[in-house]
Amino acid sequence: LTPRVNPRLNPPSLLKNDIKTTMPMTPFTLLLFIGIFLSQVDGREPSSVTGLKLSRVVIVHRHGDRSPITPMADEAYWASTLPDKHTLEAIERTTEVVKDSDLNEFLDSSSSRSGMPQESKHLAKGGPIFGQLSQLGLFQMIALGAQLKAELDEALGLSVEPSDVTVYSTDFPRTIQSVQGTLMGMFDNAEAPPPVFKVEASYTQIMIPDPQPRNSKEQVALEKVLTETEEFQMAEESMIPLAKKATSILRASGLLGQMADSVSFGVGEEKDASNAAAAADKPLPWGQLSEVTKCLLVRELLPSSITEEEQKKIMLHSAGRWFKLLRHPKMASLAMGPFVRLLMKVVEADDGTPVSIISAHDSTLIGAICALRLENPSVWPEYASCLKIEVFDAPNGGKFLRISLNGEVLGSTELEGDLFAVGEIKRLVFDSAGGSEKEL
Repeated sequence: LTPRVNPRLNPPSLLKNDIKTTMPMTPFTLLLFIGIFLSQVDGREPSSVTGLKLSRVVIVHRHGDRSPITPMADEAYWASTLPDKHTLEAIERTTEVVKDSDLNEFLDSSSSRSGMPQESKHLAKGGPIFGQLSQLGLFQMIALGAQLKAELDEALGLSVEPSDVTVYSTDFPRTIQSVQGTLMGMFDNAEAPPPVFKVEASYTQIMIPDPQPRNSKEQVALEKVLTETEEFQMAEESMIPLAKKATSILRASGLLGQMADSVSFGVGEEKDASNAAAAADKPLPWGQLSEVTKCLLVRELLPSSITEEEQKKIMLHSAGRWFKLLRHPKMASLAMGPFVRLLMKVVEADDGTPVSIISAHDSTLIGAICALRLENPSVWPEYASCLKIEVFDAPNGGKFLRISLNGEVLGSTELEGDLFAVGEIKRLVFDSAGGSEKEL
């Protein structure tokens, strides 16, 4: 797919006349764009089952590049990386965000959240500056939208129109702005008034594996049990020296903000955020170390005393923790079962819209991969990564799924081939996890 903006020759614009950005074009930026446009749809035809017809595509994408969730000292610098007010107002005009739908239909009746208010303040949501979509991140999502439009038109054999698309997002500014960018990239016809999309943002608490508070006391207890196993603890102990070193360097560098120790997020990693003084004597949690060092590295701000190899080790260890915990069948069901219910409802919808877009997080993509019993991807889902679920109708009325991440078709850890019956997916997620599950 040819990029609609040549980043070498033109200052990047956001494809609308009334939106401008002063985002600098760096080698890092160019590499990100190259990565987006090199990802291709897997060309294999569905295997094992004949007579199938592609009827629907569900896209679950990660948000674009962002500022660190962890508060940093130089607020002015990080604020300068964000889209300006004019840009945000322009993209907001294309959506109507809905937050009052009932999520209880996706929760098990035993959930401790059942019947509770849906609003909760997740610490990873960020603030006015931190945890926010950057200018670069918005440009990434517009580029992704342009790519998706071309792919979907070809795959579905039609010109996808705004009325063909349903949209979901977590209620985080960075995910809502990301999907606004995706939609702009898909439908950027300057000759026509921009369409207004309804964005369903009521289901945040079931779209991430680490809602605050958790959806069930059982998940809280299981996280504690799993992180205290001998195997898990040995892996943690082997990495403690690096965690202490990196944390010490970051604190001594003056890069961290005063409230850096007040942030807490991640499965099996949350701390008492109210006791910042005690937290200051300990290494930063792996989720924080990973995201802070990544944000600094890509902007060439990482202290040289933390090598790129060490930063990679931090990222890999943090990713490994997520996979170790969410690969446990019961944990996958507790943490992501409600999201799979939502996903299956979208997959099986008969509402005349062949495309659904779900804007979420890397933890959503990884959680879904684990819950659906898919093989680990070859790489962690970077910003603007896209989990594509192709829905095929069988002559007998059944539905089959083929799932890919950034064009890499993912096999199953328990099923043969690369096409999976919806009923088999449900069985794997719920029946094999043990315990009673709300019937799908």
